[in-house]
Amino acid sequence: MIRSRRQAPTLSGLGLRIGFVAVAALVVANALLAWIALGAVEKRLEPVIQDKAHVLAGSISNDLYKAVRLDIPLGSLKGVDAFLENLLIDHPEVAYLAVTNPEGKVLFSAKAGNGADGRPLPFAAKASEAEAGTFVSFGSEYNITLPLVQDGNRVGHTMIGIDRAYVRNTMGGIFTDIGISLCVAVLIVLELTLLVLSLTVARSIGLMRRLMHAVSEGDFSASITTRGRDDLGRVIDAMNGINAEINRRFRAVASGGSAAALESLREGRVFAEGGAYRPVQVLRAGDVQYPLFFFIFGVELSRPFFPLFVRDLYDPSLGIDASIAIAMPMSVWVIAMLLTTPFAPALIRRLGTRNTLLMGMAPTSIGLIATASSTGFIELIGWRCLTAAGFGLVTAAILVRLAMTAPERRRALNIGVFVTATGGGSICATAIGGILAERLGYENTFLVGAAIVFVAMSIAFGFLSPDEGVGARVGTPTRRRSFGIYGSVRFMVFMALSALPSRTVLTGFMFFLVPLYLDSIGFGGAAIGRTMMVYFLVLLVMNQAAALMADRFQNHGMLILAGGVSAAAGCLLFVSTVDSLLLVCGVALIGLGQSLVMTPQVAVLPAYFRTETEAYGTGSVTAAFRVVERAGSIVGPLLAGAVVAAAGLARAGELIGYGILATTVLLAVILATGVISRRH
Repeated sequence: MIRSRRQAPTLSGLGLRIGFVAVAALVVANALLAWIALGAVEKRLEPVIQDKAHVLAGSISNDLYKAVRLDIPLGSLKGVDAFLENLLIDHPEVAYLAVTNPEGKVLFSAKAGNGADGRPLPFAAKASEAEAGTFVSFGSEYNITLPLVQDGNRVGHTMIGIDRAYVRNTMGGIFTDIGISLCVAVLIVLELTLLVLSLTVARSIGLMRRLMHAVSEGDFSASITTRGRDDLGRVIDAMNGINAEINRRFRAVASGGSAAALESLREGRVFAEGGAYRPVQVLRAGDVQYPLFFFIFGVELSRPFFPLFVRDLYDPSLGIDASIAIAMPMSVWVIAMLLTTPFAPALIRRLGTRNTLLMGMAPTSIGLIATASSTGFIELIGWRCLTAAGFGLVTAAILVRLAMTAPERRRALNIGVFVTATGGGSICATAIGGILAERLGYENTFLVGAAIVFVAMSIAFGFLSPDEGVGARVGTPTRRRSFGIYGSVRFMVFMALSALPSRTVLTGFMFFLVPLYLDSIGFGGAAIGRTMMVYFLVLLVMNQAAALMADRFQNHGMLILAGGVSAAAGCLLFVSTVDSLLLVCGVALIGLGQSLVMTPQVAVLPAYFRTETEAYGTGSVTAAFRVVERAGSIVGPLLAGAVVAAAGLARAGELIGYGILATTVLLAVILATGVISRRH
């Protein structure tokens, strides 16, 4: 009988199992803590609202009593309705305010949202029967009534209704913040679990495999540098000791043996003859995933509120319209990032990957700290340039590192490491950044971001070898390509109708207009972060699916068109409503549109522009695409700011939506007529 052998779990499977156990424990602990905390908050929230209602009712009664003492009939007072409506503005939890006569007939009233419309209030008929100062649940409100007394006679009542929905919404917001914080904690725990496993297990096992492979090939000149004193460290020390003993015996033979015996030993073998061992290195794409995750996490913490932060620092004396001024730091960010990106390959070749990453992360952290202490608009621009310069260098260096370690058939998977780390970091940052801004303030959130970037620096310092990448050929030199690709009408039309609109939606609408619009309709920092987080979630989930569909069905053009329609619909829906659910749907449609466009755009270039690719090379065509795309990132916020200044937030959003729709329709016509197709 043949018995099937169960395959031993791989290291990645082991990491996922350990991560699952850690996440399960975290979820259970946080769920229990949240349940206890929410119960305590709910018990304390109602008494606080009751006390506030008593104070407000007493204040209204005192103001009315001054008139009653002057023998002015309560029903003859003027301006009471307006007085009550003004009070409602400052107290969002109040559903209505009313003044009645002794029998409970409403004399003056104001209702939240509807104003005083003369209709009977739900608790008015019970006013004369209610005990003074009691807090009674009736209908959809918590109600309180206080009597107006003159010379021992009751001349009326002051009534206040507290909207139950306010209490539910407050509790819902707290619950949502806890849930989002838990999701962020889960992602961080997974990253930290895999990080610790990689440091303590995966790296050591990888080094041991490399050393054993070298020895099996007759290379005894390698040695593993160990830091830990755990079980794996002791095994590595033993392996190094065996290798050292082999080299010691070789040197003994070399010092006293014959030349023929020495040559026989050297045949097909390599020894550390001078006593200098070659360090064993293992280059893994995942090594840069962990520092990149925390780096993006720290930098992107300001994403939900940055336009609002810039607005607070805006100086009208500069003579720049406020909307354009808010957009300027975002455009300057892209310019500064582009200036440092080309230096990454040369720095890696000269200084190594680790030192290059540290050179980029250090100014980024300093820039975030300085941004928190900025007191003026011009100063803010300068510090954002420093932050962006470091950001551009780090992201470019990591992409080069991934290209260095990528086997021929695993390049897409290596780039997937970059997408996963940046996507996960952006989701965590956008979700938690709004909550931190609401609780700690904008400035302290920047400082938290700087601290997280410092964590990324520490991981990079401990994870990567200082010599890795030094002297490596990180890019093969090619002959200088002409700028003739920019003279291709077909290519530039495709750029104008596809690449430029997609970047305008991203930087001009999503990152610039969305926070401002949500703030204008009363959303707080946490709510803005939650809403924007949906974009990154959809992008992270659908980006890979779009790539698979494009490769399998070769329908790149259809996906690009569908993405344009989806993004346009999302923009139009977003600025046409104040409903939270519809706003989230609008952001999700924008995320879906971007995911359908981003990957197929790049993948279809060699097929749509074969003539240009043969003439200038695939690299030149792709580089030209990136240049035009980055130009859209620079122009997007400035264009959106100019439209906002001229037409307002909602109208600007509509114009962007209709503009995206128009460019998509034009692109569809061009693709349908065959002006741009796979035949060229």
